[in-house]
Amino acid sequence: MARAAGAKAERELQILEAAVRAFARQGYHNCPMSAVAREAGVADGTLYLYFKGKEELLVSAFRHVMQGVLANLDRQLEGLTDPVEKLARLVEVHLAVMEGDRDLASFLQFQLRQPEETIRRAIGEPLSAYARRIEAILDEGKAAGRLRADVASRVMRRALFGAVDETVSAWLLRDERGGLAAKAAPLLQVLFHGVLASPP
Repeated sequence: MARAAGAKAERELQILEAAVRAFARQGYHNCPMSAVAREAGVADGTLYLYFKGKEELLVSAFRHVMQGVLANLDRQLEGLTDPVEKLARLVEVHLAVMEGDRDLASFLQFQLRQPEETIRRAIGEPLSAYARRIEAILDEGKAAGRLRADVASRVMRRALFGAVDETVSAWLLRDERGGLAAKAAPLLQVLFHGVLASPP
């Protein structure tokens, strides 16, 4: 029984990772379930033993990806005590992960931005979990006197995540190869120190 359950979980993981690749390369709406099945190396009907349809597969793939992203982030932040260093590491890790897996980057940046309300609601909680991680670090920085207390954490988080998000999108759209992780340093300079050459 345990062996069968393990095999089923392994097959489900295989399908989820294939869905990320297939949706990233073909686009969610242009990608038939048969293409995901081919990518996973399974029969078309096998997909429906695990997922009701393409929308559920998309959402499940996203949840799987975000679980991995958050687990990796926790590992990378382990042992760090300075909240500013934590923010820097978060940005560095995010960009490095995207550079290391272009299909994953395309999936996260483009394929999840769907007009269907059901999809937006379903992916909302994993996105909120990531946002809460960022805001917790910002709150920690404020409490330690390392970050400004007069700006709401949600505003800081939107500025930080928005800058990172735009950087990844531009990298993908320009079809650049490599160099994304290197953009962390100048991005952090702007995020931490602003754009003014001297104080007003």
